[in-house]
Amino acid sequence: MSGPVRAFLLAALAALATACAQPAADAVDLALVDAEIAALVWTYHAADTAMDAEAVVGLLWPDYEMLVDGQRLSFDDVAAGSRDFMASLEVVHTTWSDLEIIPLSPDFAVASFTFRDSIMTSGGDLVQSRGPTTLLWERRHGEWRMRFGDADHYPISP
Repeated sequence: MSGPVRAFLLAALAALATACAQPAADAVDLALVDAEIAALVWTYHAADTAMDAEAVVGLLWPDYEMLVDGQRLSFDDVAAGSRDFMASLEVVHTTWSDLEIIPLSPDFAVASFTFRDSIMTSGGDLVQSRGPTTLLWERRHGEWRMRFGDADHYPISP
């Protein structure tokens, strides 16, 4: 094997070894997406539990849509509904479990979890439900917000 060929092969092997030893840029980006979305999901949970409708609405893009119990809602529907609903409550206790985040790209991720709610209305009614939630998160201009959501509520028998 000639000197230049051997040098080329050694350089190629060294480059390959270096590339294999470092995580791919996409893997690093997607791991960061996972961490960012996890933090945002818990920010959403805190806003929901605090009955802070403005904080919840602030996590939504203006073209947000949601499917709730089979009913399709626009951003305006969700924003108005959140404000009205949260104003009618005394206490919200919700647990979210089984959080799974699927980073789709550096700018899109799906988060899903199951919830269990106990809500006391201002009128003294206790409403308990459980169900799944799936959220599509989108990053625009460096900012993450929800683009789509789906939630189904199943009553919990006393």
